[in-house]
Amino acid sequence: MAFLPEWRNLGYLASSVLIVLTLACGGGGGRDRTPSGSLEVFNDGTQAMNQLFVTPSGNPTWGVDQLAPSILLTGDALTLAPLDPDSYDVLAVFADGSSDEVQGVAVQDGLTTQLGMMNSGNGGVAVFNNAGLAITGVYLTLSSATTWGPNQTDVALDAGQTLTLTGITPATYDLRVIFSDGSHEDNRGFTVTSGTLVSIQEN
Repeated sequence: MAFLPEWRNLGYLASSVLIVLTLACGGGGGRDRTPSGSLEVFNDGTQAMNQLFVTPSGNPTWGVDQLAPSILLTGDALTLAPLDPDSYDVLAVFADGSSDEVQGVAVQDGLTTQLGMMNSGNGGVAVFNNAGLAITGVYLTLSSATTWGPNQTDVALDAGQTLTLTGITPATYDLRVIFSDGSHEDNRGFTVTSGTLVSIQEN
Protein backbone atom coordinates (compact mmCIF):
# COMPACT_ATOMS: atom_id res chain seq x y z
CA MET A 1 0.00 0.00 0.00
CA ALA A 2 1.20 3.48 -0.71
CA PHE A 3 0.03 6.99 -0.10
CA LEU A 4 0.65 9.24 -3.07
CA PRO A 5 2.17 12.70 -2.94
CA GLU A 6 -0.43 15.37 -2.46
CA TRP A 7 -0.45 16.07 -6.22
CA ARG A 8 0.88 13.78 -8.95
CA ASN A 9 1.46 16.56 -11.46
CA LEU A 10 0.35 20.05 -12.39
CA GLY A 11 -2.70 18.69 -14.19
CA TYR A 12 -4.03 17.20 -10.97
CA LEU A 13 -3.18 20.37 -9.11
CA ALA A 14 -5.12 22.49 -11.57
CA SER A 15 -8.18 20.27 -11.55
CA SER A 16 -8.20 20.03 -7.77
CA VAL A 17 -7.88 23.79 -7.38
CA LEU A 18 -10.84 24.11 -9.74
CA ILE A 19 -12.82 21.76 -7.52
CA VAL A 20 -11.95 23.81 -4.45
CA LEU A 21 -12.97 27.06 -6.18
CA THR A 22 -16.21 25.51 -7.39
CA LEU A 23 -17.06 24.29 -3.92
CA ALA A 24 -16.20 27.63 -2.40
CA CYS A 25 -17.99 29.84 -4.92
CA GLY A 26 -20.38 27.80 -7.02
CA GLY A 27 -24.11 28.04 -6.97
CA GLY A 28 -24.21 30.96 -4.57
CA GLY A 29 -24.21 28.50 -1.67
CA GLY A 30 -21.63 30.49 0.26
CA ARG A 31 -21.65 29.70 3.93
CA ASP A 32 -24.75 27.52 3.57
CA ARG A 33 -23.08 24.75 1.57
CA THR A 34 -22.56 21.33 3.12
CA PRO A 35 -18.88 20.58 3.90
CA SER A 36 -17.57 17.84 1.63
CA GLY A 37 -14.39 16.46 0.11
CA SER A 38 -13.45 13.66 -2.26
CA LEU A 39 -11.23 10.58 -2.40
CA GLU A 40 -9.40 9.60 -5.59
CA VAL A 41 -8.23 5.98 -5.54
CA PHE A 42 -5.57 4.85 -8.04
CA ASN A 43 -4.90 1.25 -9.03
CA ASP A 44 -1.11 1.23 -8.77
CA GLY A 45 -0.97 -2.57 -8.76
CA THR A 46 -0.17 -5.07 -11.48
CA GLN A 47 -3.65 -6.62 -11.46
CA ALA A 48 -7.16 -5.31 -12.01
CA MET A 49 -8.92 -4.09 -8.87
CA ASN A 50 -12.09 -6.14 -8.57
CA GLN A 51 -13.57 -4.60 -5.42
CA LEU A 52 -13.20 -1.39 -3.46
CA PHE A 53 -14.67 -0.67 -0.03
CA VAL A 54 -14.58 2.68 1.77
CA THR A 55 -16.05 3.15 5.22
CA PRO A 56 -15.67 5.67 8.08
CA SER A 57 -12.89 4.55 10.44
CA GLY A 58 -14.26 2.47 13.27
CA ASN A 59 -17.25 1.20 11.28
CA PRO A 60 -17.62 -2.56 11.97
CA THR A 61 -18.67 -3.33 8.37
CA TRP A 62 -17.19 -2.45 4.96
CA GLY A 63 -20.50 -1.69 3.30
CA VAL A 64 -21.04 -1.91 -0.46
CA ASP A 65 -18.48 -2.45 -3.20
CA GLN A 66 -17.79 0.99 -4.69
CA LEU A 67 -16.73 -0.52 -8.04
CA ALA A 68 -19.64 -2.90 -8.66
CA PRO A 69 -20.47 -3.94 -11.28
CA SER A 70 -17.24 -2.64 -12.87
CA ILE A 71 -13.53 -3.14 -12.14
CA LEU A 72 -10.60 -0.72 -12.03
CA LEU A 73 -7.80 -1.56 -14.44
CA THR A 74 -4.13 -0.97 -13.68
CA GLY A 75 -3.32 2.74 -13.89
CA ASP A 76 -6.94 3.85 -13.72
CA ALA A 77 -8.51 5.91 -10.93
CA LEU A 78 -11.91 6.29 -9.31
CA THR A 79 -13.08 9.45 -7.55
CA LEU A 80 -15.62 9.14 -4.75
CA ALA A 81 -17.51 12.35 -4.02
CA PRO A 82 -19.03 13.98 -2.15
CA LEU A 83 -17.69 12.55 1.12
CA ASP A 84 -18.19 14.01 4.56
CA PRO A 85 -14.91 15.32 6.00
CA ASP A 86 -13.81 12.41 8.17
CA SER A 87 -11.29 9.59 8.59
CA TYR A 88 -11.88 6.58 6.34
CA ASP A 89 -10.64 2.99 6.01
CA VAL A 90 -10.12 1.69 2.47
CA LEU A 91 -9.93 -1.93 1.28
CA ALA A 92 -9.09 -2.98 -2.29
CA VAL A 93 -9.32 -6.58 -3.54
CA PHE A 94 -7.41 -7.50 -6.70
CA ALA A 95 -7.89 -10.11 -9.41
CA ASP A 96 -4.99 -12.21 -8.09
CA GLY A 97 -6.76 -12.65 -4.74
CA SER A 98 -4.54 -10.25 -2.84
CA SER A 99 -5.81 -7.20 -1.01
CA ASP A 100 -4.56 -3.84 0.23
CA GLU A 101 -5.99 -2.07 3.25
CA VAL A 102 -5.26 1.48 4.39
CA GLN A 103 -6.73 2.86 7.60
CA GLY A 104 -7.23 6.42 8.74
CA VAL A 105 -7.34 8.17 5.35
CA ALA A 106 -8.26 11.81 6.02
CA VAL A 107 -10.78 13.49 3.73
CA GLN A 108 -10.90 17.26 4.21
CA ASP A 109 -13.48 19.84 3.27
CA GLY A 110 -12.96 21.21 -0.24
CA LEU A 111 -9.99 18.98 -1.02
CA THR A 112 -9.31 15.79 -2.98
CA THR A 113 -7.31 13.13 -1.12
CA GLN A 114 -5.33 10.85 -3.45
CA LEU A 115 -4.56 7.25 -2.50
CA GLY A 116 -2.65 4.57 -4.39
CA MET A 117 -3.56 0.94 -3.80
CA MET A 118 -1.50 -2.02 -5.00
CA ASN A 119 -1.66 -5.80 -4.88
CA SER A 120 0.65 -7.06 -2.18
CA GLY A 121 2.27 -10.01 -3.91
CA ASN A 122 0.19 -12.45 -1.87
CA GLY A 123 -2.24 -14.93 -3.36
CA GLY A 124 -5.70 -16.28 -2.70
CA VAL A 125 -7.73 -19.45 -2.33
CA ALA A 126 -11.23 -19.84 -3.80
CA VAL A 127 -13.38 -22.65 -2.40
CA PHE A 128 -16.24 -23.73 -4.71
CA ASN A 129 -19.08 -25.70 -3.14
CA ASN A 130 -20.22 -28.12 -5.81
CA ALA A 131 -21.55 -30.62 -3.27
CA GLY A 132 -25.16 -31.25 -2.39
CA LEU A 133 -24.58 -30.12 1.19
CA ALA A 134 -23.83 -26.73 2.71
CA ILE A 135 -20.29 -26.08 3.93
CA THR A 136 -20.31 -24.90 7.55
CA GLY A 137 -16.56 -24.77 8.18
CA VAL A 138 -13.48 -23.82 6.14
CA TYR A 139 -10.05 -24.24 7.72
CA LEU A 140 -6.82 -23.16 6.02
CA THR A 141 -3.45 -23.76 7.61
CA LEU A 142 0.20 -24.16 6.69
CA SER A 143 1.03 -27.77 5.87
CA SER A 144 3.66 -27.65 8.59
CA ALA A 145 1.13 -26.63 11.27
CA THR A 146 -0.22 -29.07 13.86
CA THR A 147 -3.66 -27.47 14.26
CA TRP A 148 -6.31 -26.26 11.83
CA GLY A 149 -6.82 -22.87 13.41
CA PRO A 150 -10.04 -20.81 13.22
CA ASN A 151 -13.00 -21.30 10.92
CA GLN A 152 -12.59 -18.94 7.94
CA THR A 153 -16.31 -18.47 7.29
CA ASP A 154 -18.99 -16.94 9.52
CA VAL A 155 -21.93 -18.19 7.46
CA ALA A 156 -22.78 -21.46 5.75
CA LEU A 157 -21.65 -21.79 2.15
CA ASP A 158 -24.60 -23.20 0.23
CA ALA A 159 -24.30 -25.42 -2.82
CA GLY A 160 -23.17 -23.36 -5.80
CA GLN A 161 -21.57 -20.63 -3.70
CA THR A 162 -17.90 -19.68 -3.52
CA LEU A 163 -15.73 -18.44 -0.66
CA THR A 164 -12.57 -16.52 -1.63
CA LEU A 165 -9.81 -16.07 0.94
CA THR A 166 -7.43 -13.25 0.02
CA GLY A 167 -4.08 -11.94 1.20
CA ILE A 168 -2.62 -15.43 1.63
CA THR A 169 1.17 -15.49 2.08
CA PRO A 170 2.88 -17.70 -0.55
CA ALA A 171 3.52 -21.13 0.99
CA THR A 172 2.22 -24.73 1.04
CA TYR A 173 -1.19 -25.17 2.67
CA ASP A 174 -3.79 -27.70 3.77
CA LEU A 175 -7.51 -27.00 3.57
CA ARG A 176 -10.36 -28.74 5.41
CA VAL A 177 -14.06 -28.15 4.77
CA ILE A 178 -16.82 -29.31 7.11
CA PHE A 179 -20.21 -30.16 5.63
CA SER A 180 -23.57 -29.66 7.28
CA ASP A 181 -23.90 -33.41 7.99
CA GLY A 182 -20.66 -33.39 10.00
CA SER A 183 -18.48 -35.00 7.34
CA HIS A 184 -15.32 -33.32 6.08
CA GLU A 185 -12.97 -33.27 3.12
CA ASP A 186 -9.27 -32.38 3.16
CA ASN A 187 -7.09 -30.91 0.44
CA ARG A 188 -3.44 -31.19 1.42
CA GLY A 189 -0.15 -29.88 0.14
CA PHE A 190 -1.27 -27.28 -2.41
CA THR A 191 0.90 -24.25 -3.09
CA VAL A 192 -0.19 -20.62 -3.06
CA THR A 193 2.13 -18.39 -5.08
CA SER A 194 2.36 -14.65 -5.50
CA GLY A 195 -0.29 -13.25 -7.79
CA THR A 196 -2.29 -16.46 -8.17
CA LEU A 197 -5.75 -17.58 -7.10
CA VAL A 198 -5.92 -21.30 -6.26
CA SER A 199 -9.33 -22.83 -7.03
CA ILE A 200 -10.50 -25.80 -4.96
CA GLN A 201 -13.63 -27.70 -6.01
CA GLU A 202 -15.57 -29.41 -3.23
CA ASN A 203 -17.81 -32.09 -4.73
